[in-house]
Amino acid sequence: MNGLLLLTVTVSMCVSCMALALAIASRMIHKTAWMGRYLVFQSCLIGTLFVFLGSKLSLIFMPENVYAVFKFIFNTVTLAALSFVIVFLPYFLSWVIAKPWRKIQTVRFYPLAMVYFGIGLASLIVDNATFDFWAHLGQTIIFLGVYIYCLVTLWVNLSNIEDKSSRGVALSINIVSLSLIPLSILSLFFKTVSDFSYPIYVLAFSIIIVVYNYIRFGEDKRDEAQPALSLESLSKYRISEREFTVIQLICEGLTNKEIAQELSISVNTVNNHVANIFSKMEVRSRIDLLRALKEGPWA
Repeated sequence: MNGLLLLTVTVSMCVSCMALALAIASRMIHKTAWMGRYLVFQSCLIGTLFVFLGSKLSLIFMPENVYAVFKFIFNTVTLAALSFVIVFLPYFLSWVIAKPWRKIQTVRFYPLAMVYFGIGLASLIVDNATFDFWAHLGQTIIFLGVYIYCLVTLWVNLSNIEDKSSRGVALSINIVSLSLIPLSILSLFFKTVSDFSYPIYVLAFSIIIVVYNYIRFGEDKRDEAQPALSLESLSKYRISEREFTVIQLICEGLTNKEIAQELSISVNTVNNHVANIFSKMEVRSRIDLLRALKEGPWA
């Protein structure tokens, strides 16, 4: 096994485990909805790294038939992980730009994920070099298509994210993602690049989450020194008691759907409350609202 490849996988595994630990802590403290999916995603990435390492080491220590088994397991688990990414990236994006996940997005991205997995599985079963190339090309087109969609959507909404730390994280996602696109293209034609691409992908995603959680926990420390928000402190905005309850749940990281379940009301009613809050406080998104609450005269 190439020494540089072993080093890359080892560093990727270390950073991934750190990201997983921070994600678990963030999920327990902030109860962020998308973090639950991320925990599954990150666990899957770490698992595939272990299998990837085992498949490479098996070339040295194990017979060829054992290596074939490891390779098949690795490819299948990797397919599942990347299929999950196709759904997770747009879901993560909807949180970053503070827009609710819509049903049309479920209809759009879940079938793409299933097609991606199906093409990959067929490529594993059909032992044909020409079929493998076209299957890999099809998967790359699907993955890059979702990737570029997320990048364009994030870039268009970047100016609407007024919170400095959130905008910084969003910008870093754009930069890292753009830098990985050439790697995806090169991996189509060069086996060595293909071997390095997966641990580099995992490392890049993990670094983003580590940075995000570091910023989030830093904000928590600053918040501890601030007085508790009260309905009276928002009196100049004419916020009602129900709207104030919605604001508190938004601060806890709940989505509109989760707020509706918490208050036993319809999602449309929550949407109306949120629209009224945005109008009264003159903000355009959840992130703007959280920024206004942190920087107001009561903070």
